[in-house]
Amino acid sequence: MDIDDLYKSLGLERPSDDENKHQPDGDHIKARIDQTLNFDKTRNIFWRKWYAIAASLAFLIVSAAGIYNYTVHNSAPGNMITITAPSGGTREVILPDGSRVWLNAASVLRYPASFGKTREVFLEEGEGFFQVKRDTTAPFTVHSSHLDTRVLGTSFRVKAYKELSHEIVTVVSGKVAVSRGAEPLALLEKDQEVIFDKNSGNEKEMLVEAAESVDWKSGNVILKSVRFEDLILAVENAYQVSIHFDRQKFKECENSIRFSTHQSLESVMDLVRDIQGIRYEIKGKEVIVSGEGCQ
Repeated sequence: MDIDDLYKSLGLERPSDDENKHQPDGDHIKARIDQTLNFDKTRNIFWRKWYAIAASLAFLIVSAAGIYNYTVHNSAPGNMITITAPSGGTREVILPDGSRVWLNAASVLRYPASFGKTREVFLEEGEGFFQVKRDTTAPFTVHSSHLDTRVLGTSFRVKAYKELSHEIVTVVSGKVAVSRGAEPLALLEKDQEVIFDKNSGNEKEMLVEAAESVDWKSGNVILKSVRFEDLILAVENAYQVSIHFDRQKFKECENSIRFSTHQSLESVMDLVRDIQGIRYEIKGKEVIVSGEGCQ
């Protein structure tokens, strides 16, 4: 390697004739090399420090963004939380104000991460038992598919399964106001319920033993003088099966039944058979029901 190649390999420019008219000696070359290496070392230290600072800043920014996103998505009044109770089980929910909700099987509840001047929740599907913490400054409203149930502090259930032809509100304690949009439907007290028919738009008030209607929280299903579709849906949700029957043929049937979800599906279907005079066949997760119905 000649002197020109040496300078080139080190990234240096060879001195011009004006700078040095003599061939550089070893000491001169070594000084130039040391200068270059020291510069590179200094430059590397500088960039390492810069990268460290940049990484730290990036970490802080990302962390702050993460905290911000967590706050926005989990604590902002506009953010909604959805809770689902699966078929075959129930679920208890504690709302932001301390109110408690028990969801029956195959039910969906949606509510804000925090309440503002009003407390509004949405029973998107299914049945819920609400124990509402009293607050006269912030009314509590349950919105279901067709009804709005408004209270200040009481306990009640709302049954609003999409498969059913009606919605029910039952008062266990206190008072509730039930409306359909801006139209008032009923003012209910303890052991009263209103049944709203989705097809006709009519409502019917009844006296009931309200506590029994929510005993499913303890695994006991108690149904009194209910439509056949209610009975069948209760069995479907308790045992995670699909029950096929002629809805038109059984439309006028009303039944009362009591069973525990700890019983076998066969034993419960035997009860239904004895009550309604049906025939049934279980095929895996499906049950085929036939019979005369109620004409």
